[in-house]
Amino acid sequence: MMRKACVFALNASFLLASGASFGADYEARAVINALDRAILSGEIAAKVDRLPLRPGDAFVKGDLLVALDCALYEAQTAKVSAEVKGARIKRNNAQDLNALHSIGALDVALAQSEYSQSLAELRIAKLNTERCEIHAPWEGRVVSLLVNAHENIRQQQALIEIVGDRQLEAEVVVPAAWISWLTVGMPLQLQVDDVAAEVEASVATIIPAIDTVSQTVLVRVALPVDSNLIPGMSAIARFDVPQAQ
Repeated sequence: MMRKACVFALNASFLLASGASFGADYEARAVINALDRAILSGEIAAKVDRLPLRPGDAFVKGDLLVALDCALYEAQTAKVSAEVKGARIKRNNAQDLNALHSIGALDVALAQSEYSQSLAELRIAKLNTERCEIHAPWEGRVVSLLVNAHENIRQQQALIEIVGDRQLEAEVVVPAAWISWLTVGMPLQLQVDDVAAEVEASVATIIPAIDTVSQTVLVRVALPVDSNLIPGMSAIARFDVPQAQ
């Protein structure tokens, strides 16, 4: 990377010194990245019931990605739900007896506390049941499956890797000397290696830190939504330097 940066810096210096910078194109290597990429883990220990998608399959937000065997958690939810009903009846009875001055306020408070505790346990049980299904947080594609159906998984085990293929950006490492004319919103062209296509883009962010070793700066480039690009592609970024440069 240091060698490439030096070459870029020398090319830029030559253009500026020779007066050829009028309308000149400055080039740098770029890599296409996805804004949305994640490895989803299981929040509970269970057995994998279904994996409806395979690597490369597309999905939309909300689609089922992983289904876990939920029989145990559903049984726990039913048990706690019955306990809630019993605690509610006990609380209501205590309130009626208190109105008749048959029991004290302490008994009413204890009955109410028992009912509140059972409600909290029911919320936990329902939350565990909801965790038996993992749904897509956004639109994208499956990169890889990290488990197989019918395998038992532990809590927080990685299950599936997904990537969003619509919101993409490019990362470009340029010589630090270029920040004198680089601006957010500046248009540029990406010549993509893998598909021999040119994509119109623009500078989204200039990272405000210079690498002390290579004297380079990282630039993030915004890409159009429907660019038909894939994360991991490489390209050549061509910056149209203003005539004043």
